[in-house]
Amino acid sequence: MLTDTEGGHGRHLRVFRAGLETGLTAHLREIPEDPIGGRVTPLPEDSRTLSPMFSSGLIERPVSWVALAGFMGTGKSRIGWELSRALALHFVDTDKLITRVVGKSIPEVFAQEGEGYFRACEHEVVGRVTRLEHAVISLGGGTFIQEDNRRCLLERGPVVVLWATPETVYQRTKHSDRPLLRTEDPLERIRTLMDERAPVYQQGTIHVHSDGRPSEEIVEEIIDRLWSWADAQHAWALDHVAHDHTPDGPGSGESRASD
Repeated sequence: MLTDTEGGHGRHLRVFRAGLETGLTAHLREIPEDPIGGRVTPLPEDSRTLSPMFSSGLIERPVSWVALAGFMGTGKSRIGWELSRALALHFVDTDKLITRVVGKSIPEVFAQEGEGYFRACEHEVVGRVTRLEHAVISLGGGTFIQEDNRRCLLERGPVVVLWATPETVYQRTKHSDRPLLRTEDPLERIRTLMDERAPVYQQGTIHVHSDGRPSEEIVEEIIDRLWSWADAQHAWALDHVAHDHTPDGPGSGESRASD
């Protein structure tokens, strides 16, 4: 819980919560937009799950929910969008969802409400998107850093962490208006933040590097590794069930006689 944060932004946060469901429904129903430009054919109209056709065996996918985490500029929005197309899943960009509900850009939120309010909004969004089905979730750079968010996300499903060098991140973000990079030496700021956050990002489920690679190749690797993860989860579940039903196992229903 973010009680300390809520204490300073209680009224604004209540307004955000009230608008989150409406904002998410609108976000899921709108025609998807390519992060680089252009529009694509929308997915079925159900705002929380795909239609029976999409959830049937006609489309084979390793997972029906996955989140993308990582530092700013590592490609989460672009890769997440393309991954959602490849798996025929809804796509949710949490930063865009927050700006839709608040009605302000992220720099404006940081400037007018403060980072604490923004992080509290992120926490509310994580709590909601982890209840979605059939979705690819692109997280903001700092979302996975917060312990409550991280625990909630990892309990829900696999979290793919995208990595890139500080130089690549700088080249991708130097013309943006990122609040955390408003400094005389943004590249050094990127290096410092990446070093600080790396041990936390390492707690993700799958790790993929995005430097100098076409997005199609990255998406293909993610899907391959999601299949491996899903197969391992399935094997673990079968082994657990078998163990529970062995003689003297927890599920055997028998107990040893006492002397």
